[in-house]
Amino acid sequence: MAFIADTVTLARVSADLFSMTLGKANIREGNVDAALAIGEWPRDLDLLVVDLANAADPIADAAALKTAVPGGCLVIGVGRINDVALYRELLAVGFNDYLAVPFAEGAVGRAVERALELRQRGGGAVAPGQSPLKDAAPRTLSVIGARGGVGATTAAVTIAAMLGVRLKEEVLLIDFDLHYGSLMLALDLEAIDALREALDQPDRIDALFIQQVAQKKSEFLYAMGAEEAPTNGFQARPHAAGDFLKSIHRRFRWVVADVPRGDPVIQRQAIEASTDILLVTDLSLPGVRDTMRLQQLVHDVAPGARLYIATGGAIDARRSAVKVSDVERALKRKVDCQIPADSAAALSAVNVGKPLSEAAPASGIVKALRSLVAGLDSPGGENGAAKPGKAASLLERFGRSLKKK
Repeated sequence: MAFIADTVTLARVSADLFSMTLGKANIREGNVDAALAIGEWPRDLDLLVVDLANAADPIADAAALKTAVPGGCLVIGVGRINDVALYRELLAVGFNDYLAVPFAEGAVGRAVERALELRQRGGGAVAPGQSPLKDAAPRTLSVIGARGGVGATTAAVTIAAMLGVRLKEEVLLIDFDLHYGSLMLALDLEAIDALREALDQPDRIDALFIQQVAQKKSEFLYAMGAEEAPTNGFQARPHAAGDFLKSIHRRFRWVVADVPRGDPVIQRQAIEASTDILLVTDLSLPGVRDTMRLQQLVHDVAPGARLYIATGGAIDARRSAVKVSDVERALKRKVDCQIPADSAAALSAVNVGKPLSEAAPASGIVKALRSLVAGLDSPGGENGAAKPGKAASLLERFGRSLKKK
């Protein structure tokens, strides 16, 4: 949000903010008096640019304004006075920066970047929600369902929530299904169209954009997703997902991505950019077949990624013709996690718009994922996550073994 009285400055600030927020900025005419007249500020306000020109007492007005806005809001002042003493006094009352007009194009964006960097580095202590492992390598876990309805989205949300609490670190959930994703709906958050623009133009992603688009669900959980109309076709350009994730990792060390099975371009790009991959299959022949194909894809495009296999879905393992042991034989590796069906708990979590680990912590799904989450951030993975191996040649043999039963 911005309050600017001067028309020339208004145009410059508008251009900078609209560029940073991909058209989501709220720009109003007026100076600090107009800002002080606001009775109630939005709780999620994260940036305020305010014109201090013509203020009778700019320091007193700045102090009053800083007290009124939400504590986490960055406040940047602009004005005609170019004076170091004024600048220092504004910082003393809580402003993050001050720009004397006229200023160059992009000055507001650079000021925001500096303010966010100082906030994250300030004091040398670990701020709430900031990982003590901030210098550790960024991690991206892609969760992919081999078939629809196997519980991949539920697993992604639950893992991200549990991982954040375990590490005391902010984790970002991303729904890469731009048209039919249900992640934001499950968390009762607003899906926005900025995700598509970000994939189209990842070079425009900066700290302010991430702060505005990544919606906070809880102390350690943030989420990002879109709901594009089915008629709006989207073809990701080469390396779009990888470039996007690199930009996101400037803010979040851990990213959990819910990757669609119906978009092979995004799917391949997300796998290429991942450090960890979880494939979820049901106990069916088509499910195991597609898991084998995905396992081969991971081997081809991300040979260094840690691969996890989980079974899930609505098919009861005790009544299924396909057993977990059959899956392990086909994939030539152990299954890392057996996720039980718990539709009542999953529905309850969706109804309250919370992760399953918060809505139903005693659910069998939560218990099953606990050991997987514990091993995600440990060297080598305590679950023995393996690098993928070739398994395509096993498909025919696997099908024959089922027919013999």
